Amino acid sequence: MRIKLAILLALGFVLSASAFAQIETNNAGARSAGMANNSITIRDTWAVFNNPAATCRLQHISAGIYYENRFLLKQTGYGALAFQMPVHKSGNFSVGISHFGYKFYQYTRATIGYSQQLFTNLYMGLNINYLHLSQAEYYGRANGMTFELGLYSQPVKNFSLGVYVFNPVNVSFFEDKDLKMPVTMKLGLSYLFSDALLLAVETGKSINGYTSIFKAGIEYNLRKHFSFRAGISMLPIEYSAGLGYKVAGATFDLAFAYHQILGLSPKISVQYEF
Repeated sequence: MRIKLAILLALGFVLSASAFAQIETNNAGARSAGMANNSITIRDTWAVFNNPAATCRLQHISAGIYYENRFLLKQTGYGALAFQMPVHKSGNFSVGISHFGYKFYQYTRATIGYSQQLFTNLYMGLNINYLHLSQAEYYGRANGMTFELGLYSQPVKNFSLGVYVFNPVNVSFFEDKDLKMPVTMKLGLSYLFSDALLLAVETGKSINGYTSIFKAGIEYNLRKHFSFRAGISMLPIEYSAGLGYKVAGATFDLAFAYHQILGLSPKISVQYEF
């Protein structure tokens, strides 16, 4: 009985409270997941999904794979693939694909993007997204296209600022003009106290969807190979923790999030720099 109740709560939460928001606010990468999904100012391969501007001036070609099992339910699995490469001194090209759900409710997102330096310490990124939503037979399928924009800046040493907006023109799916995609806006700040300690905070707002109102996370690096992370997000309250290991161009990250009602969500990612 307890297991069935947990399943019903989890599916109800995912498909009603945040179904629309998950189309566009799904973060990727277990590094940011370990810091309560603070991702707007994190510059790594997963910026392809988290803030397209933060891929700018990554110096090496990189690719990654990510998976999370929300609340330990097979119906709420989410996976992503990302790839980015520098194409000239001040610009980066990126592609990604992600998938969420199971046969009665699932969506796939394909994205292609480009980031460019605008001014000294100011970068902009643009992603074009194609979305495919498949639901139970009665509800049918839907397809749509939209875009997302990001800004990333380091106005002073060790301080980073990120701004992100998804679907700023409030477009809907092709098949149903009343089925709107969310408009989501996020603002993130981070400060690197030393080579070992990073603090990040983030806030956001979503129309026709959902995003956490506040997140805070920390990362502590030990001897350049090991990383330890923790974070908390509000509304709903969710606690996060994670760790990472870097070796010979490869990065392995593991994270866990705990929701006070729905339980545990393990997350893992691997990325490699060529």
